[in-house]
Amino acid sequence: MCGISGIIDWSAGSSQGSLCEAMTQSQAHRGPDGDGVISIGNATLGHRRLSIIDLAGGAQPMSTEDGQFHLSYNGEIYNYKELRQELSSLGHNFQTNSDSEVVLKSYEQWGRFCVDRFEGMFAFAVLDLNRREVLLARDHLGIKPLIYRRLPNSVAFASEILALKALPDWSSEIDLRSIDLFLRYQYIPAPLTAFRNVFKLPAGHRMVVKLDEPKISMERYWQPEFTPKKKRSERDLLFELDHCLRDSVRRHLVSDVPFGAFLSGGIDSSLVTGYMSELLEQPVKTFCIGFDDSKFSELQYARKVAQKYRTEHHEEILTADAFSVIPEVVRHYGEPYGDQSAIATWAVCRLARQHVPMVLSGDGGDEFFAGYASYGGWLARQPAVKPQSPLASVKDSARRLRNRLQGRQSLPASVPGHLPSWFPMNGRFHEDQLRSQLWKKELRFLADIPAQTFEWAYNDAREYSWINQAQYLDLCTFLPEDILTKVDIASMSVGLEVRPPILDRRVFELAASIPESQLYSTDHGYCGKLPLKRLAEARFGHDFAFRRKQGFEIPVDHWLRGTPKRTQELQQRLTDPQIGLCDWFSPEAIRTVVQHGTAFNTWLLCVLQEWRLQNCTN
Repeated sequence: MCGISGIIDWSAGSSQGSLCEAMTQSQAHRGPDGDGVISIGNATLGHRRLSIIDLAGGAQPMSTEDGQFHLSYNGEIYNYKELRQELSSLGHNFQTNSDSEVVLKSYEQWGRFCVDRFEGMFAFAVLDLNRREVLLARDHLGIKPLIYRRLPNSVAFASEILALKALPDWSSEIDLRSIDLFLRYQYIPAPLTAFRNVFKLPAGHRMVVKLDEPKISMERYWQPEFTPKKKRSERDLLFELDHCLRDSVRRHLVSDVPFGAFLSGGIDSSLVTGYMSELLEQPVKTFCIGFDDSKFSELQYARKVAQKYRTEHHEEILTADAFSVIPEVVRHYGEPYGDQSAIATWAVCRLARQHVPMVLSGDGGDEFFAGYASYGGWLARQPAVKPQSPLASVKDSARRLRNRLQGRQSLPASVPGHLPSWFPMNGRFHEDQLRSQLWKKELRFLADIPAQTFEWAYNDAREYSWINQAQYLDLCTFLPEDILTKVDIASMSVGLEVRPPILDRRVFELAASIPESQLYSTDHGYCGKLPLKRLAEARFGHDFAFRRKQGFEIPVDHWLRGTPKRTQELQQRLTDPQIGLCDWFSPEAIRTVVQHGTAFNTWLLCVLQEWRLQNCTN
């Protein structure tokens, strides 16, 4: 796992090696094992390396023998051995055993379409001197990030916003539309960031930047597709899923360094730990975070799994002192990011890195197998039956083809959608709160700006079943820009690689074909991801598998507002005209949020204030 950076400058026609070097060094935490910069003409690529495969080889930026193609790459390609064999049969010679060289030779062979062949997680840039362009690409599900800044005469890109801030012409001009989105969803959905002219390359997209003219083109090369449901007996389904997950874990274990697993005690990480233990001869190193408030801890379940598989288990208990890392956390994210579990994720990554440079995680189970409780609320708001017909299927295929040819379009105003009912279940501050309570009067128009990313996603998914709609929305928004961003930033801050074997396209294709009658139940309230729970039940028992979902939350309300004194101090800090949020928000509304609002909303204001302190000079 690594950090990439680069600059294409159309104004001077010369390289920007020193500037890219500064960007590269600002991401040293992402790659402590090596660095490099290459400049050719007006293009420069930079790289920081965390060595996982082929420790001696694989240094980057990497170039082909003829000097026509150059790569800066972050990620892991799990089918790289199969691709290497295919490329060798086509006449390519290899100098290393790294997957990086496979990425480079794949581009040399197939151009920008190489991404269609990759199974894994990646964000990379290829400088192509033949075509006089740079290809930027992000993996199918957005496991790895890619941020870019577009100015009239240049494009700069990196793995983190932090690297772009190293540029001497960096501007901290805030995009208040994005701040509004942060308040709604606790993260800023792609392609926006908190800064003007700075964007996230969305998951499943590739972008071409021309070297000789200020021209950029972008296209979506992959999106989730929910296929016609395949009828199976429960026994056959569980057998197929068990085989698929085991195979994915096996492929994610390819490494030349020691590794372990995150073990929260939840269903998904417990299954991954189980497969690892069954595939490996030596005990798995497992890592878990608990809290001083037992209501938020799943340590007892993690210990049960660790005991069953005799793992080398490591734990850490967090207290309110964990808040001391907030400034560092905010600095690494680079923009407001309000998922409170970032603190716990930060801690478990730090704990794991003391023992191994790579771990497997359980991310993806809820999105792939409809595990979130919010899906039950979404279903309850919809009509009992969603019409399905062969004609609807034909229309759906035609619509998808049209969208691909014409580009993504927002929802036509005439389409009666159900998207508004999605926001109250998945947002934080609702729009009426933003408009009438929080924003200053002159800024209340921000709450009326549509969340276009969600409209695009819903437009693509509106002819799916209700549950597949909900999954699609999360796969295009919450998963890449909240869950996966959280893990990437936290892990790479300490030079730790995290691999999520459930987030494998083969696993998704299987999950997308499961009939809803086998995916969830509403007999006694909503109960999702039934196939995973059945697999867990066979290993750990019914009570373990079918307990109430805990999540990776921290006791933030107790830590922030546990006493009247804490609440009063928090109100004073957030409304301080020198360091507070009163340039944007009503002081009275801030006090109301702290005194009577949810812990989630109070936490968002705390994060936003710290971010303002670090980024706003006036």
